[in-house]
Amino acid sequence: MRHQDIYQEIENELQAGKSVAQATVIHTRGSTPRKEGSTMLVKADGGLFGTIGGGCGEAGVIQKARLSLLDGKHREELADLTEDINLESEGVCGGTLRVFIEPWTPGAEALALARQLKALAEAKQAVLVHQVVRAGESAGDPRIGRRVIQGADGQLLHGQLLHSAAGPGLPLPSLPMRKPCQLSQTGGVEVYTERWEPTPSLVIVGAGHIAEPLEQMGRMAGFDTVVIDDRTLFANRGRFPHAREVICGPILDVVRKLELNPATYIVLVTRGHVLDMDALRVVMDRGAPVAYLGMIGSVRRIRAVFDLLEKEGYAREVFNRVHAPTGLNIGAETPAEIAISILAEMVAVRRRAGEDTRSLVRVSGVHPAGRGSVHSRRQATERPGASLGD
Repeated sequence: MRHQDIYQEIENELQAGKSVAQATVIHTRGSTPRKEGSTMLVKADGGLFGTIGGGCGEAGVIQKARLSLLDGKHREELADLTEDINLESEGVCGGTLRVFIEPWTPGAEALALARQLKALAEAKQAVLVHQVVRAGESAGDPRIGRRVIQGADGQLLHGQLLHSAAGPGLPLPSLPMRKPCQLSQTGGVEVYTERWEPTPSLVIVGAGHIAEPLEQMGRMAGFDTVVIDDRTLFANRGRFPHAREVICGPILDVVRKLELNPATYIVLVTRGHVLDMDALRVVMDRGAPVAYLGMIGSVRRIRAVFDLLEKEGYAREVFNRVHAPTGLNIGAETPAEIAISILAEMVAVRRRAGEDTRSLVRVSGVHPAGRGSVHSRRQATERPGASLGD
């Protein structure tokens, strides 16, 4: 669930004069269905928006969130998923979730904060969002729930520097680049910190049969989608009604003018390998840092393209940054399967999976024939993130 979707929904509820409780996973231990940063909204009418994993653990969070809706107090819930490890329940994963519950009450201040957070989530720059989740001895400490937001350059965008009970001067926690979130202590105050990266953009160059499922699944995976083609029969709102942009025009001209940044994922799937190569040449000539650049084609065709470009003067090293053939080797044949393959590779890049993109069965060391036993279920949950109920 994207941050902007969460805060848009909070804004909607507040505008309607309704309270809403935000439940965020701030720490996990062992194998859990969702990780730190997962967020769910519990509405006053009983409705839910998002999930922190389902099952019995989520049920306890919902119960406490409803109490927060009644009294406006912050709460925590420790969802223990280890006690019923023998039960055949998809909500049982063998770990614990620590969940921070924050009530939002209608009012001008809350509405303004929700809108600011939504705007920051939609921005093209990364921000650090610090929130006090525990302070002092009292659960009613006014510092609990307070947010401090920093820009990528360290500039304060919202809130004030944290203060201890004894006075001002607490440093804001730092967050290593490879960690999207962290729970830390500073002067007796416990702070949960998240790095909000810019929403990734998926640029699909070529609006043919692969583009339709790729655009749809890309949106489901949290990408803003842009589709480009020079044929109105393919590049139109009828085929891509929910894409952020559908651009119909000369493909190379459009690619030359695209806004590219480190959160841009480009997939070249035009109607012919010559046009794919030309588009690849345009992207490489621009020299803009992008997160992912993939080009479809057989191994033989890709090799021929690279050989030709090398003869034109392109250094062989630049091709190391091109995912070609694009996608993971899952034996895909149909357009939808190929789209799944491509999206899976983009997710692996986005989540920094590195080379470890093997099947979960191989990673966990559990043979499929043994999945029914309690012993095999425990083996599968030894690796953080592996869940037979996922």
